[in-house]
Amino acid sequence: MSEKALINTDWQTVSASHPLESLDPAEWVRYGLALSQLIEPTSQSRQQQQQAGLAFAHAVELGAHKEAVALSQRLSTLLSLVKSLELAEVGSGAEWLSTKARRLDRMSQGLIQREVGTKSTIRTLHHLACTGGTVISKCLASMPDVALVSEVNPLNRFGGKFEPTNPLLLLERSYRELSMEEIKEDFLGQIAQAVKICIKDGADLVIRDHSHTDFCRGDVPAAITPILDFLRDDYTLISAITVRHPLDSYLGLVAQGWHQQFIPSNLEEYARRYLKFLDRYEGLPLMKYEDFCMDPDSFLQQLCATLHLDYSPNYRHLFGRVRLSGDSGRGSNTEIRLRERRPMPAEVEVDARKSESLYSLLDRLGYHSDPDRRYQ
Repeated sequence: MSEKALINTDWQTVSASHPLESLDPAEWVRYGLALSQLIEPTSQSRQQQQQAGLAFAHAVELGAHKEAVALSQRLSTLLSLVKSLELAEVGSGAEWLSTKARRLDRMSQGLIQREVGTKSTIRTLHHLACTGGTVISKCLASMPDVALVSEVNPLNRFGGKFEPTNPLLLLERSYRELSMEEIKEDFLGQIAQAVKICIKDGADLVIRDHSHTDFCRGDVPAAITPILDFLRDDYTLISAITVRHPLDSYLGLVAQGWHQQFIPSNLEEYARRYLKFLDRYEGLPLMKYEDFCMDPDSFLQQLCATLHLDYSPNYRHLFGRVRLSGDSGRGSNTEIRLRERRPMPAEVEVDARKSESLYSLLDRLGYHSDPDRRYQ
């Protein structure tokens, strides 16, 4: 059951589907919550309270963290208050308590998952450079209880020489090259700590992948995409990719000089690498930057639903204050709109007319086959 459905849960249905022989402690916690929410002021109320208490106790016996069960019992009280406030038509108070209840639910479920060995959930977001990913990520980071870590890639070795917070990277530079397993082990340790912090805070961890490292550096795209390849065995991943018209993103690379980071440094090679990016993340939900610019509310509602995150329209007032790496474009800190295409150098215009990979890419992404037509 997702956090978004928590407040409007049909507790009668949850109660009717008694877990019986289930060995899943989370099911027993939910059952205890359902019984708590269905208690009525009748002669049977004491018996109902006892049944709810037994359900919570059985969850502990099955391995649920005691702190998680305690959080769930606090959650039960909050949900009862929410219901009372809604009946009294005190909307603002009910909304505030609902937010607190969702956070308690996340904390409870996260602790249960960690205690009984169930995989914790991480959200991942993937896009190439100059595709509008930073402003989308800022909006996502402005959603309730989202902890977004921006531009992560443990295989990136193109940063600055001063890395005082990364002793393993310093060891590699001064001693010897690290093996893939050593890099993976260190990365998983850091992610585990981030997950632990987010569970404690009742937050949803979102990792923004630095896919440019994997696909737009060097002679060939990387054989490994570490965010997915390193994390998939230990975590449940909920992922999405965002894209932009490839001519616009390529012109952004040219403006920054980043097209020189791959060889050959031309539009055909960029389109070929973009196709490799799409191949690697085949099957993931795909969303367009242009749709975001034209209707950011609808776009973000859909993205939050895809990633199982709570949506709030308050992001409009918050995203401009979010600071993330990747602020390389022409974007405003407070405005979301589709800008004019950058001037196209003559050599890029020639390449655009003869690039077979570009036409394949436009077709695959659903953009008009005429490169001059930006959107359809």
